[in-house]
Formats: sequence, structure tokens, C-alpha cells
Amino acid sequence: MKKIIYKFLLIALVMGLFFNISCKKREKRNYNVVVIVIDALRADHLPPYGYKKMTAPFITELSKKSIVFHHAFAASSWTAPATASIFTSLYPFQHGVLMGLLAIRKAKSIDPNVTVNRIPSKIKTMPEVMKSFSYKTFGIADNLNISVLEGFDQGFDKFETKSYIGAEKIYENLLKWKSKIKNSGKYFLYIHFMDPHAPYHGRAPLYQKKEKFEDDIKSRYDSEIYFADKYIEKLYKEFGWDKNTLLIITSDHGEGLWDHGWMDHGHSLYYEEVHVPLIVHYPEVKKRKNIYTPVSTIDILPTIRDILGYSESKKEEGKSLLPLIKGKKNNLNERHILLHLWKKVRKEMEHDAVIYGRWHFILENGKKRMLFDMGKDRRERFNIYSGKKKLGKQLENYFFKFKKNCRKYVIEKKKIKLNRKEINKLKSLGYVN
Repeated sequence: MKKIIYKFLLIALVMGLFFNISCKKREKRNYNVVVIVIDALRADHLPPYGYKKMTAPFITELSKKSIVFHHAFAASSWTAPATASIFTSLYPFQHGVLMGLLAIRKAKSIDPNVTVNRIPSKIKTMPEVMKSFSYKTFGIADNLNISVLEGFDQGFDKFETKSYIGAEKIYENLLKWKSKIKNSGKYFLYIHFMDPHAPYHGRAPLYQKKEKFEDDIKSRYDSEIYFADKYIEKLYKEFGWDKNTLLIITSDHGEGLWDHGWMDHGHSLYYEEVHVPLIVHYPEVKKRKNIYTPVSTIDILPTIRDILGYSESKKEEGKSLLPLIKGKKNNLNERHILLHLWKKVRKEMEHDAVIYGRWHFILENGKKRMLFDMGKDRRERFNIYSGKKKLGKQLENYFFKFKKNCRKYVIEKKKIKLNRKEINKLKSLGYVN
């Protein structure tokens, strides 16, 4: 009888410990959540990532008490699919937002009748997830691609799309929302800055005119980062994000700046167009932690879930990065990170890519195969595919096996007609040739 009682007590003790551990794991944190996307921002033009010029004093200071992911990659190099992947934790070929405004370009004329993809209504987006956690949700985007037309408003209590009005005006708009946001209880806020997206402005005090065109463009680009950084700092202080706030700073994609012959983005899946900053800042983080494991922007939503104490969703493709942050055992080093780009510029093009450890495999238009060792060749000058065909084929096979078997949603489209003013604005942003 004593043995039975002893076994019962032992089982109860084990169950009690398990229950306590489970409770601790699921402890809810009512942090306000702020996600800032700085459009077209290359990670390697920020001091926390080794850039010599002080382009972002505030972000640099913030990084001293943040998690800095050094190898974060966008899901695409084009705004609409890349941002939709942040919102859904799915790859572009899963959520189906492939085009955005005028990703289809005309060679000689611009057809004002445009078809855009929308985030499928069946997908639960980041703001919808936050609403399910009883958050009030606010969003403001300074890019026409992040709009109601493409379904980015799903789940927001208040959402506005601007047309590159600049960081100062976005700041002023948010000040008008301040009392409503601050008085709403716990809140989720999404901010999409357009600086330093082209056209690049030479902003004081960082801009210095250069004689060579390429150097002057880079000087303008850097000055725009400084400009955005200034207003992020102002918002941080105005809203008190140093307290009870989970703040995430990232980008939708990188920027070319002539690494492979072009200035902007949406041309390829080379490193410079898909390597983005990812900085995570919240009260529990007291000092900087550098993480070098490759991660994806589709991991942002699952990470928010986990930090707040909510369970993962099996409908999301990304992974929580909290085990990396906490230094817990994980297998995130062994995963494959996928990238995808589809556009039609005179003719259709589709690029696929896989990040696996230090390896970066790219397949351009189903024909040109490239493999780069990012550990030795960060600028991706040397295609070593011919010497490592076995590895290259393994990565290619992984991509297409995943794409064939993964969950996919029915692509939703919407037809719109642009006026001349809208077309001219899109021209100035580089969305129209």
C-alpha cells in the first residue's frame, strides 16, 4: 500500500512540476507591440552591422540593449510580396501576393488598368493575430504598395496608406493618433517608412555631394537612413517605447547600389537585395546580443507570439526566434530559408533561392544556377555551382519539393484603374519604367 501511495505522490510531483513549467512557458506579457519596416534598407549600411559611417545614431544606441540578427533575409526583393510575408509568416508562392502595383511593366506604354494580388482573406494576418490577443491595432504605411487594395488593412482598427510623404510627415501623422493609441490599452502599431527608398533625397546633415554619380547616390541613400532614424527616435520618446514595449525594426528588402550592376531592387535575389536588418528590443533584454544564425522575416510573427506567451500557429511557416534569443537548444541552424521573386518586365521572370547555413543557392528563370559561399564571398562575386553541383542540386530539390507540398492559398486578384497622377507617382518611385 505504501508503495502505491509513494508512486502516486511521485506521479503527482512530476505532474505538478510539468504543470508549473507549462504555466511559466505560457505566461502572458502585455507588451505593446511596435513593428517598424524601413523600406529598402540594407543591413550593411547600419553601424550595428559594421558600417563605418554613422547613418543611424538612435538605432545604433538602441542595439546596445537589443537582439541583433546579423543574417536576416527577406522573403523577396519586391515590396508587396516581401511585406505580405511579414504579415502572414508565409512565403510569396504560398500567400500569392506576387506582383504589387505595376510589378507588370510595359515596354512602351503604361496601361492604367492594373491587376494586383491581395492577401487572401482566409489568411490570418499579423494585425488580425494581435486583435485575437485583445490588442487595438494601428497601421500607417508610406508606400502605395502597402494598401487596402492589396489587403494590408485586414485586422487594423485604424490604417492609412500614404504616398512617400517622408518620415517627418509620418511622425506628424502618428502624433495626431497618439492620444487614441495611448488610451486604447495594449496596442499593436505597424509603421512602414519609405525613406531610404528611391528617389533618394540628399538630407542634411549627413548628405555630402559627390562628383561621381554612384557615390552621390550612396551619399543620398545614407542621408535618408539618418533622416528616418531621427524620427524613429522621436517616436520612441513620444510614445515611451522604453517601457512595456516589444519593438522590432526591420526592412522589407535590401537595395542594389551597383553590387551587381543596378541601383535599386526587385531585379534579383542576390545578397544585397534580400539581406535586411532585424533588431528586437523589449524590457527583458538588458544588453546587446548578436545572433548569426540565418533567419527570415517570416519568423517575426511567430517570434511575437512566443515572446508574448502565446502558442504557435501551425498555419504559419516561420519559426519563433525566442530559443535563439534565450540561448535554448534548437535546430534553427539546420533549416532552409526560401526566397522568391516573380515579375513581368517586358517578359516574365521568376527567381527562386535557398539560404542554408552559409550557402546561398539561386535559380534564375529556371535556367541559370548559382551557388555562393556567403562566409567567404559576401558580395557574391564567385559562382561556385560548377564545383559543388551536388549541394546545389540538393538545395534546388528542397525548394521545389517544399513548394509542391506546402500549404497554398487561392490567389486573390483585384482590378483597378490608375489616374495619371498615380502613374507619375509610381514612376518617381521606380515602380514604372
